[in-house]
Amino acid sequence: MIASCSKDSGFMPGSDPALAFSKGYSAHVPVIVVPPNKDGDNDGDTDDLMAAFSSAEPGTVIKLTEGEYHVGIIELYGFVGKLTGAGREKTIIYPAELIAVTPLVVDRNLLPFWWLIIGGDVTISDLTFKTGDGPLVSDGDELYIKTLASLFAVNNYSEDYGKDDQQPMNFNMLNVNIICGKMDPADSYLGMGYNVLMPLWVGMVYWWPPAQGIELTKGNYNIINCYIESGFDGFEFFSMGEEAVATADRVKTNGCAYGTYCTANFNSRINITNSIFMNSVWYDAFLEDNDWGLVGGDIAYKRCQYLISGNTFNVSPGIQSLVFQDGRNILLPDYNYEPTLAMIKNNVFNLKEGSTGISLLNNSDGQVRNNRFTGTAGTGVYVNGADVFDIWSAPPVYIGTGESKNELILGNNFTGLSTTIADIVLGENSSNCTVVGNGKESVIDNGTNNRIVGMKKKPGGQIGPTIRDNLRMWHGMRHH
Repeated sequence: MIASCSKDSGFMPGSDPALAFSKGYSAHVPVIVVPPNKDGDNDGDTDDLMAAFSSAEPGTVIKLTEGEYHVGIIELYGFVGKLTGAGREKTIIYPAELIAVTPLVVDRNLLPFWWLIIGGDVTISDLTFKTGDGPLVSDGDELYIKTLASLFAVNNYSEDYGKDDQQPMNFNMLNVNIICGKMDPADSYLGMGYNVLMPLWVGMVYWWPPAQGIELTKGNYNIINCYIESGFDGFEFFSMGEEAVATADRVKTNGCAYGTYCTANFNSRINITNSIFMNSVWYDAFLEDNDWGLVGGDIAYKRCQYLISGNTFNVSPGIQSLVFQDGRNILLPDYNYEPTLAMIKNNVFNLKEGSTGISLLNNSDGQVRNNRFTGTAGTGVYVNGADVFDIWSAPPVYIGTGESKNELILGNNFTGLSTTIADIVLGENSSNCTVVGNGKESVIDNGTNNRIVGMKKKPGGQIGPTIRDNLRMWHGMRHH
């Protein structure tokens, strides 16, 4: 079976030393080459690719050549090796068939997917995944209609693998394009016209969480030098735990409702660095602590640390670009709570009319340092409390309003920014924040015990953008 899925030069079945040396692989690394339509029957490449995965010994490189591949559902459990193409413009993988959602959800309690990658040490590199336009599912469901929930669902365990011995996994996606498509808005989630909800989902893969709750995700997850286009939510890290580190570096998102949405991450580290967000419809990056009822509240989770550094936000008119919003302490006041820790530094925000660069809502101890703001906007940085709702009530019930406190805003450059409100707005539910400028920036301070140094104070009432209603909340985005 190995030989049938490989280029065999006569040295060892499934290995080609010439290819290994020419592509930088060590001589002892097995390489299985799978060309498109290898068997010539034009019925897709799923069987050939799965045969390669099944026969690969640990550390194998499965090499796809130049051309178009048509692949159905792929499930990998505990794979240790690499899948690599001939280059992003040369190796293109398309869905081979429509995906039946009902068997995945009803019979297996899984988030609907095209590729499911569970456990192991997996690297995918140097190729493009492209859906084309139109629905990708054959049946749909009442929540997402005919929008496919995820193209790639990645986690260290599932109900079928590793559940009883949950080991960390390593996952790397390098130099990969994920290009999703559009569809009839009437058949799509929230009428947005995206045929994929989450192109890349990293986190628990249950549709409904088991009665005993879930274990948080473990492992190292890296998205490096990738491009994601036209998904509702470009990439998402969800349910990362204390043994998890997730990194998105040099990622570009284009034309997504959310460039990224990350939540339900506790005592983990998430790095979003050197990336570009453009043409987002709702937010470039929305980062919060809401677990959507899937993780539970009976564990004293520690805070999640986010590093947002070196990114360029090409902000669409009227949207809030980077948002940190907590609410767990309002929703679950009886449990120990430590808010999300936000380190925001060395980013560039190219703002448009009516937009906001950074919003810290119900956040504590955040640092906004050495960022540059250009263009025309309502506000560069907005700090305040935000309303929190019980999303399981219909309609959602208001629980309370949080506060933002102990924020440090220092060394930022607003020289190229023209604002209609102020460069920085500290709302009435802000307190004990420190803001340091160079004497040219403007600030509105309606909070308590905030310390303002070297900035022009402007008068104002309760001014500043109100966080847009999170439609994921109102419409019950998370699997229920």
